[in-house]
Parts: sequence; C-alpha cells; structure tokens
Amino acid sequence: MGAGSGVLRFQLRRMMAAKAWRYAMVVGFVVMSICFVQACLVFWGHDVGEVPAADVGWVGNYESMQTPLFCFYLYFLMPFLAASVYGDSFFIDVRRRYAAYIATRSSLRPYLFSGALAAFVGGFLVVVVPLLASQLLAFAAFPATAGQDAYQLLLNSSAAEANAVGWYSRTLFLGPFLNARYLLNLAFILYDALWGALLALASFVLSLYVRTSRLLVVGVPALVLIVSSYLLPPDLNVGQCLIFSLVVPRNPVVFFAAPLVMLLLLLVALWLPFPRRRDVLL
Repeated sequence: MGAGSGVLRFQLRRMMAAKAWRYAMVVGFVVMSICFVQACLVFWGHDVGEVPAADVGWVGNYESMQTPLFCFYLYFLMPFLAASVYGDSFFIDVRRRYAAYIATRSSLRPYLFSGALAAFVGGFLVVVVPLLASQLLAFAAFPATAGQDAYQLLLNSSAAEANAVGWYSRTLFLGPFLNARYLLNLAFILYDALWGALLALASFVLSLYVRTSRLLVVGVPALVLIVSSYLLPPDLNVGQCLIFSLVVPRNPVVFFAAPLVMLLLLLVALWLPFPRRRDVLL
C-alpha cells in the first residue's frame, strides 16, 4: 500500500511539473480569454436590461455569445492538449530507459496503474480548470441574474419567448436549462473534462502497445474522436455531446453510456498485459 501510494505521488508530481501541463493550461486560458472578449463585444452598446445573466453569458454558450473559437477549442485543440499532458509518459520512460528502474522500485503493476491515474487526472484538470475559469470570468461582465427581457438564447430572443422555441420540448436537460443554467453549465464542464481525462488515459494505454512514434501515442485517440465526429451518424456521434449548445443529443444513451464504455475498454486494455505476461518494459 505504501509503495503504491508513493509511486502515485511520484507520478502526480511529474505530471504537474511537466512543460506539457503548463503549455496546455496556457492555451486553455488564452482561448477562454479571447472568447470572453468576443462575448462582451456582442453586447457592446446594448442597454443593461438586455444583458443576460452570467449563466447565459458564459462563453460555452457559443451560438448565443458568438464565440466559435470555443467550439474549435473543444473539437480540435482540447483532445490533443489533454492527451499530451501525461498520456505519453510511459512511452517516454521506455525510450529513456527509466521504466525498468521505476518498476523495480515499486513493482510493475503499481507503476502502470499510477501512471494511468496520473494521466487521467492531468487530462481532467487541463480541461476543467480553464472551463471553470471561463464561467467565473463571465461574472466580470454579466450579472448573476437577469430579467425576462434579457437575451437568453439567440440575439433578439428573450426569456419571455422561451416557450415559443420549438426544440425546448425535446431538450434532454429541460429542467436545468430553464431553471438551473449554472448547474447545466457545470455539468457540461465536467462532462468535457471527463472526455479530456479519457483521451489522456487512452494515450497512456496505447503506449503499452505502440512503440513506433510518440506522435501516434498522443495523436491517435484525439484523431479518432475528431474523425468519428464527421463520419459517424448523428445517433452515434460523441463529438456533438461535447458542445453545450447541442443540448438535444439524437441518442441520449450515447451521451451517458459512451464515456462509461470507453473507460471500461481502456481498463481492460490496461489490465490485459498482466495475465498474458507481456513484458511492456521492452
């Protein structure tokens, strides 16, 4: 137990000290700051009574706030940033011949599982921290609550017209969308961060089997998510679940089951080398 917790602390310290962690955080904060400026410019010159609350003014509500960079970040930048934080750590350890020494001190199983957990935590944090900051930043320009005449969905569409919007009746999260938008924002932030964590874990697990290229280890999980967003039918499209504005998934089962299924598959792939007695350190 002591050796396992010790190697986990070691892995977490390495993850936090890595340059990839800092660079990914900086990119996330820069993107969120630019999106915040874009959201503020949307309401330049408008009456204060028209300004929405910070839950609607959040940059993640990219259609209303006209912040397409947020969508670009989640679709194209976030997958690579999350996977690069610590997902390639085992690949690098093997290349530099560190892996055998670390495994000797802690044993192989705690070493691999602690590395996988550190990658998962790193991928989660590098997404959740900038997104939470973007919601907090919204309070700098928007009030905590707003009247019914404030913009709620699209420009020139107020809260007084909420029931007139046809797709509300098909919204998966209708209750939180109308009555608890902050809670809904938080749910999407955590959901996106979960996918960041899964992508980082996928890179780590892939490094157990792929030794040809570091770019493949980091890039393949992200590319699979991006390409599948364009090739799969809407009912199976995981990518559309990442975007806050698309609160009407074609298939709610995919929204909830996809991350759980992926986590299960990754855990199986992480465990598989042990019963097969495969030497992953070579």
